[in-house]
This record gives sequence, C-alpha cells and structure tokens, in this order.
Amino acid sequence: MFSKIDTVHILVRDLEKAHHWYEEILELEQVFNSGKYLVFKIGVGESTLTIQAGEVRPSSIKPILFSDALEETQLKLLEKGVEVGKIKEDEDVTYFEFYDLDGNGFEVCEYIPL
Repeated sequence: MFSKIDTVHILVRDLEKAHHWYEEILELEQVFNSGKYLVFKIGVGESTLTIQAGEVRPSSIKPILFSDALEETQLKLLEKGVEVGKIKEDEDVTYFEFYDLDGNGFEVCEYIPL
C-alpha cells in the first residue's frame, strides 16, 4: 500500500528564522521552496523534512534522525547553542533528544545494523 514516508511536516512560528536554523544549525539542504513551506533533504535517504509557518502545537510525533557519529553530533549541536539532552541507551540503540527554535522535538540515534 505505501512505498515510503514522503516527508515529516513541522509547523514553525517564523519560516524565515526556521529556514536559517535548519540550514545553518542542522546543515540540511533545502530542495524546494513553495513560498509557503520549505522542504529539506536529510542525508542520503529519500524522505524529507518540510517546515511551514503556523500555530506550533505540542506533538507526540518526534522525527528520529540517524547519525553514525552520535557524540560528535551532540557536541556540534551544543556548540551551536541547541537545546540538547543527555545521551541515553536503550538496548542496542544509543540516542539523545534536541529541540528546534519553536520547541519541536527530535531524536538522534545510533545503532549497529544487524
């Protein structure tokens, strides 16, 4: 029925500020600008991240990004002033959480593929 996740959609208060933050802080590549929303490529996968101005609401949905250098990624985000949580372990997965300018939560994980 479904072949992939197309995009993760996140609402932000100020599209211009968020645009800069996602490009400069998260180092994501913008691949589309509709004038109303922006789409960013994440790494080598096909799925994207879309941001759009709107009323930011707390969500139980949290995008999980993969890094093969978890500690370095955490330090890089900290150096850029991002609100970052402690590194935690859950069985074979190591991860931490961080938040964007509007409090939207993300998780970064690292694991050894089987």
